[in-house]
Amino acid sequence: MLRRLRGLRAQLLLWTIVPLAVVLIILSLVGVTRHRQAMSQLVEDRNRGLALAEANRLGREIDGRAALLLRRAAGHGDIVQGAGLTALADDLQDAYSGGLALFDAEARPIAASVEAQSWADSEIALTLAARTVTAGQPQFHSHFDPTGPTGTHLLIGVPLTGGRALIGAIPTETLSLAESSAQVETETHGAVFVLDATGQMLHHHNPGGLAVDEKALADLAAASAGSAGATELRGAGPGLLVTYAPVAPPGWLLVVAEHVHSVDVMGMSVVEVLPLLLLFVALLALVAVSFGVLNVVRPLQELDRRAQRVAWGDFDAVKQPVGGVQEIDDLRATLAQMAERIRAYQTGMRDYLSAVTQAQEAERARLAHELHDDTVQALIALKQRAQMARKSLAADPERASQRLDELTGLIDGELIGLRRLIGDLRPIYLEDLGFVPALEMLTQQMRERHGLAVQLAVRGETVRLAPDLELAAFRIVQTALNNVAAHAEAQVVHVNVDFAAEGVTLTVQDDGRGFVPPDQPADLVRDGHFGLMGMRERAMLYGGHLTIVSTPGRGTTITAWLPIR
Repeated sequence: MLRRLRGLRAQLLLWTIVPLAVVLIILSLVGVTRHRQAMSQLVEDRNRGLALAEANRLGREIDGRAALLLRRAAGHGDIVQGAGLTALADDLQDAYSGGLALFDAEARPIAASVEAQSWADSEIALTLAARTVTAGQPQFHSHFDPTGPTGTHLLIGVPLTGGRALIGAIPTETLSLAESSAQVETETHGAVFVLDATGQMLHHHNPGGLAVDEKALADLAAASAGSAGATELRGAGPGLLVTYAPVAPPGWLLVVAEHVHSVDVMGMSVVEVLPLLLLFVALLALVAVSFGVLNVVRPLQELDRRAQRVAWGDFDAVKQPVGGVQEIDDLRATLAQMAERIRAYQTGMRDYLSAVTQAQEAERARLAHELHDDTVQALIALKQRAQMARKSLAADPERASQRLDELTGLIDGELIGLRRLIGDLRPIYLEDLGFVPALEMLTQQMRERHGLAVQLAVRGETVRLAPDLELAAFRIVQTALNNVAAHAEAQVVHVNVDFAAEGVTLTVQDDGRGFVPPDQPADLVRDGHFGLMGMRERAMLYGGHLTIVSTPGRGTTITAWLPIR
């Protein structure tokens, strides 16, 4: 029973249908919540952008009115003496229907138009005139006149030459507040309010009759500090989503309010279609599991059986397709390639081992032949010379001395030959002096024996390696140089040894005829490159690697890296 539960078919059912049902239930709840949050954020961003746009438009309009007053006052040269104020007021009747008033440098009223008589002597006007004279640039202030026919005014003060100030009054309802109200009503179906810095209501448009707490709006105007934002107001009635933006330059606040309930209604359609969505996803999961069983599970089981046959040596077991999806067939093709490479590698290793065995036997035959032809014959000759010297010792001492001198020369020659033979078998300099001196002697021998211009370069801090590692590195360089001498037809060979903290890098580069390296290492034996295969095996035996770069006619570069233990 436990084995069946661990099967791929049971795992697909266990880890798809059950978790998917749980996940869908969680996602349905989270999705509705996140959708409502997203819709609230979307509406909030829309309302904030709308409030900013209308506030900027209203600010530009007020700034244009101030620039108009300053420009027209500069065009009336007699306005500084108080004359011509009536003409200027008539000229600006459309823009400043609340009248104009002129103040001196001490902020005292000099003259006022008929419309300005109600506010020219007020404390607000005198304070605004003083601020204008001091600042030297337009100043603004909201003036409330509940008893007047036009209600609230916006007072704009502009500086004049001679240190005087001119103040114009604009009824707030003459501004294009109605356009902002219409725009907000069209976009949000909510309400729009305009408040001054103290929280006084300058304008409101609330066609839907939203229950708005004016005190909360006044507190919001005081706390906004001239910045835009959004908040949610909760009171006795439904909650309100409130966005606001400052109106510069007068320092007002434009507020857009909308029912939070209208935002929630926009997301209710998701809840209605959610059961159908869950049913559709469940059916889709069943179809996916069935498809997986037919096109994934069974082909994988068949591929597993064939892979077991490959493990027992049947390398042709994965050649035929097993069906299923394309990825499974790609996996089968990859396994087939791997099996073919394993077979080629095994064949190559058999050939390599056979070549190594034959090379050992050939080396033994060469040593036996050299010992028999050279050393044994030399010993026989030495024995004969010794016998001849012994016979001449009593009859002709001088002749005996000459024969002994010849005997000494022959002994010296044989000693040199034996040392060379021993050096080929085991480099004596490697154990006594180390790796680098042994390489120097090797390069010198290659120059003397084969006439190669071998250049040795050692970089980095030279250190003694483990004896077996030094022998492996020496044999790699020795085999590479022997290959150059035997096959490369090269003139110059560069041998570089780079010592580093992690390992030593050996590079042998020649300018010979080069060749085309095989694509796979196992093909080295097939192509007869037994020396290169041996170098690679030596490097891999100590955890290193070997690379071969060669091009016909452009020489060969062999690089081996061995880790320093």
